[in-house]
Amino acid sequence: MDRHLAMQCFCRVVETGSFAAASRDLDLSRSVITKYVQFLEEWTDTRLLERTTRTMQLTGAGARFYAHCRRVIDDTEATLGELRDETAGVRGRIVVSSPVSLGLSFLAEHFHVFQQQHPHVELELRLDDHTVDLVREGVDVALRGKARLDDSSLVAVPLMEIERVVCASPSFWREHGLPAHPRELPGSHCLPYLLGQDALQWTFDGEDGRHTVDVQGRFRANNSLLLIDAMQRGLGVGLVPRVMVRHALRDGSLVPALVNHRTEPRRLFAVYPSREHLPARVRALVEFLKDRLPNADA
Repeated sequence: MDRHLAMQCFCRVVETGSFAAASRDLDLSRSVITKYVQFLEEWTDTRLLERTTRTMQLTGAGARFYAHCRRVIDDTEATLGELRDETAGVRGRIVVSSPVSLGLSFLAEHFHVFQQQHPHVELELRLDDHTVDLVREGVDVALRGKARLDDSSLVAVPLMEIERVVCASPSFWREHGLPAHPRELPGSHCLPYLLGQDALQWTFDGEDGRHTVDVQGRFRANNSLLLIDAMQRGLGVGLVPRVMVRHALRDGSLVPALVNHRTEPRRLFAVYPSREHLPARVRALVEFLKDRLPNADA
């Protein structure tokens, strides 16, 4: 039997949590997946999985063997990718996870330029605002915008600083007045971004120190584009990444405030599994974004 394929089957069973899901992922019948896992148990003379009609879990030996199989598969794929890249240039499939709003409003154009420069690359974008499990979900690189990243075993490459700006429509400012200080912000008309680390309180630093404003808006969302639309309709004040509203600020449909007070910026990171051999196509994308994004017209 093909031991490498058997390892792939075993890893997908562990990572997806079931034989049926692994079967769908690998486009193999469930019986074939089962035979390969049984083959590995016979080969290692070890029970790798405890299975009942309802549950499945790794044994202690199975967990150690899974880690070994994962390393073998990752190293093999990375080495094959490098060998192919040497002869064929940058090509192949890259699966990228990106935040929804930032991906649609800012990053999309840069992905298109990258693909124009590398016509043999297949770029698969998955827009999601939640943290993905790169290995389990088969993602090559994830773009994450945060003030700081949690410690992990992943490699994190900083791409750019994301400045945030307080802004609203001209009609809103005419009605409520343009604030010159954070304490003048109409807290009940602020629009919270629910996934933000400062969703309910906005903190500003200025020459006179630090100030915090409670955010109690009547409209809130987990998507920045919805909040920007509400801002342009005159429904309230938003604290949003400048790159998302750069065009609206230029054409005057949104007007900034508190330009002398700074909020903590977010940073955009490229995150990928810590592997000894990073495929050239993934390295090319990360380097492209690292060089291009800080100089993007904001």
